[in-house]
Amino acid sequence: MAKLDRIQEDAKMDMTPMIDCVFLLMIFFVLVIDLSQQELEDLILPKAEKTVPDDSPPQIRPIVNINQLGNIYYKSNEYYNAARDGENYDGMARLLKEWKDTLDLTYKPLREGQPVSAANPNIPDDPVLVRADKWTEWHFIGKFMTACSQPAAQFWKLELALSEVDKEQKMIEKANRIK
Repeated sequence: MAKLDRIQEDAKMDMTPMIDCVFLLMIFFVLVIDLSQQELEDLILPKAEKTVPDDSPPQIRPIVNINQLGNIYYKSNEYYNAARDGENYDGMARLLKEWKDTLDLTYKPLREGQPVSAANPNIPDDPVLVRADKWTEWHFIGKFMTACSQPAAQFWKLELALSEVDKEQKMIEKANRIK
């Protein structure tokens, strides 16, 4: 019996490596979560009447953010400032050309079976996600859509982001509960 008690005393487990692994995993997930939210600005999206979840978004999908002042952001960089730029859409055009030139996009002919030529260029088949604030004037979104259709860009698939819940209403309710 004494031998069995001594074996049980010697069989202690060192938890230090396990704790180290847990902390490393926590750091990894914190960094990954932060990087995945980098493309999104803090906007109040319009509430959707009927929602369709975006279960499988495309691997390549640029996300543009348009705030209520009409300023256009991509990955936290401002490409168009409505107050400063006015009718000068060079920053917006530069952004779209940059996407088309640098992203590995899948191209498809305008019509199946047509040969690709200068008269019939290929166009990007991947969508652009437009996130606009609930209070953004529609002409700013329209200007971006017009820029997408220009020959230098030729993005023909646009998706508009909507919210399942009314974030503004939730903020009002939360403020009323605090009072």
